[in-house]
Amino acid sequence: MLDKEMIRDPREWQLVIEAGVDTLSVMMFSQREHQSLIYREIPLARDISPLRAFQDAVYDNPLLLGDFGRTTLLIPSRRVVVTPDILDDDSRRETYLSAFPPATADTPEEMITETLPDLHTVITMGVDREFVGFARRTFNNPALRHTLTPTALYFKSKHPGAARGKMIANLRPDRCDIVMLGEHAPQVINSYPTRDPMDALYYIMACRQAYGLLPSDELILAGDTATRAAVTPQLRRFIRYVIPAILPASMFRAGRDALRAPFEVTVTPLTGQQLTQ
Repeated sequence: MLDKEMIRDPREWQLVIEAGVDTLSVMMFSQREHQSLIYREIPLARDISPLRAFQDAVYDNPLLLGDFGRTTLLIPSRRVVVTPDILDDDSRRETYLSAFPPATADTPEEMITETLPDLHTVITMGVDREFVGFARRTFNNPALRHTLTPTALYFKSKHPGAARGKMIANLRPDRCDIVMLGEHAPQVINSYPTRDPMDALYYIMACRQAYGLLPSDELILAGDTATRAAVTPQLRRFIRYVIPAILPASMFRAGRDALRAPFEVTVTPLTGQQLTQ
């Protein structure tokens, strides 16, 4: 359990939470204190609604209710649309979002939009309105982000110039997040559901083939260790350079537990100023 006594003054700390299906991934750290980082994986109940499971996990860990200096909530919504920022029109994005299977009638949604200026891109997702309401009532001015956002922003920051063919795949047990950069704007920012590692292999190779990447165009792999171990030998049959993502030095200084956190959670604190909502 995360007790309030674990942190003296939460206002000097950042909190990042990823709300998964089975687990709540929680990372917090103080920018003033090296090796202060705390990471926990909190199981979520499966026999109740996702909203109730999230609420119970938060209330069972009182530290999460603290007045943190910055709070970011990452949401892996499957109802997400990525568009160029020139289509800066809420009604148009809502139309695109409506092409996805609709939310059930008893769970009305709120449309959340993030503008990523460095990528000339807008990410729009539909999120359960009750979930959004609980998050905003419970946490201190939380930033609500899609799980794709920090990976895309961080990867772009590492390749600020001409970046055609730069590709990262962030592997999670139930999904594969892919970001592929182009000369002026991303070619791919998408999340693909997976049931086993070979699904991730398929989506990676399909994206590379669709956009004409060469075997010499490197692929950076982040995320789940077991999934990476399963797909790397297969990928190296077709791609010359398959490289593991490197943990940012600043987060390593924050604490070794950053190695245990999901990649998108770890890099979130490094991307907070690169978008608007």
